[in-house]
Amino acid sequence: MIKLVGNKTEFLKSDYKNWTLLSFIVALFILLPITTIVYKTIFNNSFSLKYLIETLLLDYSLNTIYLVILTCFFSLIFGIFPAWFISMYKFKGRKLYDLALFLPLAIPTYIMAFTYGDILSYTGPIQSFIRNNYSKIYFLFNKDFLQIEILAVILALALYPYIYSVSRVSFSLLGSNYLDLSKTLGLSSFNTFIKIILPLSSPAIFSGLFLVIMEVLNEYGAVKYFGVNTFTTGIFRAWFSMNDISSAIILAFILMSIVFLLFFIEKNYHSKYRFNYSSNTNTQNLSETSNINSILINLICFIPFFLGFIIPFLFIINNSLKIIKKTDFQNLIELTSNTIYISFISAILIIILALFFQYTEKISKSKINNIVNQLISLGYAIPGAVIALALIIFFSGINKLFPSIYLLGSLYLLIYALIVRFLAVGKSPIKSSLEKHPKSFDDTAKNLGLGPFKILQKIHLPINLSALIIAFIVTFVDLMKELPITLILRPFNFDTLATQTYEFAIEEMLKESSIYSLVIISIGCLFLFILKNLINNLSNAS
Repeated sequence: MIKLVGNKTEFLKSDYKNWTLLSFIVALFILLPITTIVYKTIFNNSFSLKYLIETLLLDYSLNTIYLVILTCFFSLIFGIFPAWFISMYKFKGRKLYDLALFLPLAIPTYIMAFTYGDILSYTGPIQSFIRNNYSKIYFLFNKDFLQIEILAVILALALYPYIYSVSRVSFSLLGSNYLDLSKTLGLSSFNTFIKIILPLSSPAIFSGLFLVIMEVLNEYGAVKYFGVNTFTTGIFRAWFSMNDISSAIILAFILMSIVFLLFFIEKNYHSKYRFNYSSNTNTQNLSETSNINSILINLICFIPFFLGFIIPFLFIINNSLKIIKKTDFQNLIELTSNTIYISFISAILIIILALFFQYTEKISKSKINNIVNQLISLGYAIPGAVIALALIIFFSGINKLFPSIYLLGSLYLLIYALIVRFLAVGKSPIKSSLEKHPKSFDDTAKNLGLGPFKILQKIHLPINLSALIIAFIVTFVDLMKELPITLILRPFNFDTLATQTYEFAIEEMLKESSIYSLVIISIGCLFLFILKNLINNLSNAS
């Protein structure tokens, strides 16, 4: 409780300190999975570590690193070049591609993998067509396509929008002075792109690449379906198949350590290189293109969209139509309701917490709150399987001490885990919006005697409403696609569209899984359309 004193300033300072203390306490709960894994690893037996080093660790490490490198390579190709052409050139279909290239985000990586696995299989349309019509060359295509290299391309098709989006923004901010200067120096368009544009945009591109890496490390459904041994599949196998808790904890700790290293490298790199494009440059006018160049640009923009959205979407629709008469629509509606319910509740709580942490840092201006905000962002860097494993271990111990408290297998624990994992996703748009508003707003409100809650209610909520809606949409779409956490922590007899899709696909019942995939993609597309229109409206208003 706060004691009233004669000096109103002292009262307000005390109030702000309470907000800082509360944010620190809440952050401890957010960081609970990290501390649990670290604690259990320190007090783990050495036999499991020896066993992993001698048998599985090298295989997991090499496969994970190889998959990350290949996926990043293809994601950069699919993301950077379309972003460059759309940002700098005028051609037919430009506005359409600017929206279409975001759409693969609506397709979860595991659904993309299931779909292409079916398309490329022995009984799939490609091999069947060549086998029936071009039998002489069929031996060239009669292969097992469920390989790590194919998986990397598929993951890149699902994840390249992370790189496209940040590259698109960064390239659009480049003014004409940089390009005019490069022309004066005699640089060709290609050399300008390589020597000037990419270095200036590298912080943004690297941040998008970091998100791609995090998604690959978190991926379970796709790598499991393709039979690729990574750290995530290793955690599942050790925990559920072999009942080897010690090995699962060690694998989780190693994966978490790798992710933390990447996280701090990204933060350090991003803080070192910051560029201001608008203070000394004019807006870059879109360049005209010849007919031949226009065709080439259209092709470069069309391929990622075609392979990343049109093919899987049409294939899923086709499968859904084939199985629609056998579909249990009552079950479909129930699973859709479960998915929307759990995603909506989690997204609302995430937005509330993200706003609370960002606002507390803004009003306090203390290093403690800055550190707290950095730490809670680590949740997104931790793979879902690690978070779920940590919470099962922790609350199993709590249940032994307090039998009346039993959270395992409850919606509360599932929502808690989702908040830990996706809090950073909701935080990013809110942080960007709050930083745009001058400190004078807060100073004026303080002089009028308003406390922190009143300032938030009367000033920051109204002027940051659009950012809150954007944060909600982005978080909701991510939550709806999430698989590992839900697969491990869901209550008994509680399924979502994601878990049902996975269970059908893993049993080779891909047609049966299509209708559930289609609902996920349709809802995701709807929200992405709303998000894109909202962002465009904000850009036009500014």
